[in-house]
Amino acid sequence: MATMSITTPSHHHPSSTLVNISDDADPRLIRVLAPSTPNPSSFESACANAIAAGDAAQLLRTVIDNGAIAGLLGNDYTLEEAVSAFSLLTVYLDRVEDMGVEKDLCGALAAAVGGQAGGEEDTMRREKQSAMVAALFNLRSDGTEKVKLLTNIVDLADVSALTPGEPRGVSALADLLDYDASLKSALVVWGGGADGIANEDLRALYKAMSRGMDRVLGALGKMEEQDKTTAIKVEAAKERKQTYLLLFLETYKEESQLDKEAATFAQEASLQAIRDPIHLFSTQRRILSLPAIAALSKSQPALYDLLKIIMEGRLQDYRDFTAMPDKMTVFGTFGLNEEECMKNMCLLSLVSLAGEHEEIPYSAIASTLNIDENDVERWVIRAVSSGLMEAKMDQLRSVVLVERCAVRQFGKKEWSALKARLDKWKANVKGVLDALDKNGASLE
Repeated sequence: MATMSITTPSHHHPSSTLVNISDDADPRLIRVLAPSTPNPSSFESACANAIAAGDAAQLLRTVIDNGAIAGLLGNDYTLEEAVSAFSLLTVYLDRVEDMGVEKDLCGALAAAVGGQAGGEEDTMRREKQSAMVAALFNLRSDGTEKVKLLTNIVDLADVSALTPGEPRGVSALADLLDYDASLKSALVVWGGGADGIANEDLRALYKAMSRGMDRVLGALGKMEEQDKTTAIKVEAAKERKQTYLLLFLETYKEESQLDKEAATFAQEASLQAIRDPIHLFSTQRRILSLPAIAALSKSQPALYDLLKIIMEGRLQDYRDFTAMPDKMTVFGTFGLNEEECMKNMCLLSLVSLAGEHEEIPYSAIASTLNIDENDVERWVIRAVSSGLMEAKMDQLRSVVLVERCAVRQFGKKEWSALKARLDKWKANVKGVLDALDKNGASLE
């Protein structure tokens, strides 16, 4: 089962009474928590009664209802001490006999930590909050609880812990939230199968991830030094946000399930797909198949038409779109850059052309992109630099030799083209084998 371990710094603090567990850990824990409550003596008495009665549920309710956890988030305790104390408190969950009550109290403990609001700049407090909930996350085994707790952790975490684009091992949280590399398989394990976690809980997690990436992008945008490393992190954050927007939309399997939130996220995902179709090429290939996106054809027809052109169309389709006044309003309405869209469509049209031919005359590219033949090589270099194709240019013959290219869509036409290539390859291999057989026979 996937876990997320938080390594806390080693500090020694004179107020620490909880690092070493002993027989009197219960009353010592209560004494540490009491000062932050409205009436410490009454709190200690109520907790003592719950302990004497062996009522773990009542003890936890007393701690939560009296706001006793707030003291751990202040400056009197280090990160290590706060996490240690909270971990001792979470042990009582295992002593609650009613499973339903146990789950409710688990959520209430996490809410009590997260409810003690810390600002974005209060990094120490946020670090404590996320580390405390992470301790609870690591101790719980129920899949639904783990998803809910992970949602809390994402909302509480400092942007440094959420930022993607770093080597694995730098941030345990960022590593876990890499969907394809980690989280996808973890969700299957937690849910006991691919569909084990309720859509409601998955949506909450995916929304938290989207919010988290917005925070990351906001922080990266404020950095004074916008170097290559920062640019890599920005692209990684955009890609991760789009991944989770689409995962959110995937939880709506039928059009009848769609709601206002689905419509909002569908619009946001579509705009992101239109603004950055090159870097997000692989991430959003499935976008048009989602019911929430298809529904935009009715609610936002111009936006949907533009998205469809960006995902599947050619440059001429885009030119036809921009020639219609009623369609052109989409750029102003959603703050889209028409010139950037034109550049992206040129690149995508070139990729589509490369997917149909192994050799492309310069003249064919110039005609497709409506450019001068002298500009062809510049566009080929751009397409190769984007990573969407690999090609060489034969300047003497004025042709582009395509070695590999991304496929924008894969329908009946593409299957037919693939079959033709395989048949050609099969014939070539047969010719080589026949020649080898003849040479072998002549040697005998």
